Amino acid sequence: MNKTALALTALLFTISCMHKEATTTPAATPTPAATTPSPNPVPTTAGKLVKPAEPKKTDDSLHPRGLDFGATIKTVAFGSSGNQSLPQPIWKAIAENNPDLFLFMGDNVQLTKPEQKPVMAQYRKLDKIPEYRAFREKVPFLATWDSEDFGDQNDFIKYWTYVGNSIAFGQKGIYHAKIIGPKKKQVQIIMLDTRTFRSKPEDSNPTMLGDLQWSWLEDQLKRPAQVRMIVSSIPLIATEHGTNKWGLYPKERQRFFDLLKKTSAQNVVVFSGGRHQSSIAKTSVKDWGMLFDVTASPINEPASAAEEDASFEGKAYAGESFGFAQIDWHDKKMNLQIRDAANKVLNSISFRIK
Repeated sequence: MNKTALALTALLFTISCMHKEATTTPAATPTPAATTPSPNPVPTTAGKLVKPAEPKKTDDSLHPRGLDFGATIKTVAFGSSGNQSLPQPIWKAIAENNPDLFLFMGDNVQLTKPEQKPVMAQYRKLDKIPEYRAFREKVPFLATWDSEDFGDQNDFIKYWTYVGNSIAFGQKGIYHAKIIGPKKKQVQIIMLDTRTFRSKPEDSNPTMLGDLQWSWLEDQLKRPAQVRMIVSSIPLIATEHGTNKWGLYPKERQRFFDLLKKTSAQNVVVFSGGRHQSSIAKTSVKDWGMLFDVTASPINEPASAAEEDASFEGKAYAGESFGFAQIDWHDKKMNLQIRDAANKVLNSISFRIK
């Protein structure tokens, strides 16, 4: 073998040895980084110390309670007329009753003055009232509007988001309805819109609800339910006060009574607001039966004096107040109440449900 061949053989041997050493040498283990003990260590079951979990970050947005459609409704609270710029301690009294549902019947905020804009800023004011906030996050709400908060439908739905999922696509007006509860204990809540379609009383053919809403209401009253609560933002039965009443539209008021007879709807009660005082009115609807209308108002800013009306059962109350309904499914009874800001029962009426 010549010198050149010997040199080439030696070079190949050296390269082979170097490759073998690289593939068999274990990887170096990294040196652990130094750790600093938690300032507030928490012992575990293994005796070791671990850093406590960081608290969850929260925002100041309100998180409303949703509806449970399968729940049995036994108690419902309802009210109207609140000024978002003033305290609303009455929510604490309402909460003491642990209602299954609250019905906000209009004038839920005030939006009529220049300083009460923009709209969503006023709802944010409402959300910051601690008593309202705590109650809203505990109890589900349904809502409609009246003169003080009537306006852009999109603004209303932006705050009361459930309404957008409760009305037909492209529907004008915020009227909607829900049926809650198991079979044979179903409560239907009908939230009327008495503002969007209302014409002037002096028009040649005045309307309160408009033809589409009247047709919708007839369909709703034909749906199966054991108890029906119809919410109107203004009183239906009482007629002797000057404004804000179905009494200014006598044909529409009679149309409502006729619809009860036409649909044979049973166990119907009406809840209303808008008067800044509370009362229980009743009337006998021919060939149908006794109808009650509980007006519950206000959340704050009460009227200076109570009104009188021949339809009233007991006296009206001009003070911060709310309505409360109790359903006794076992004994087939319903009790309707007016309560003040101290949660005292001021007036009540009971009747059997069929």
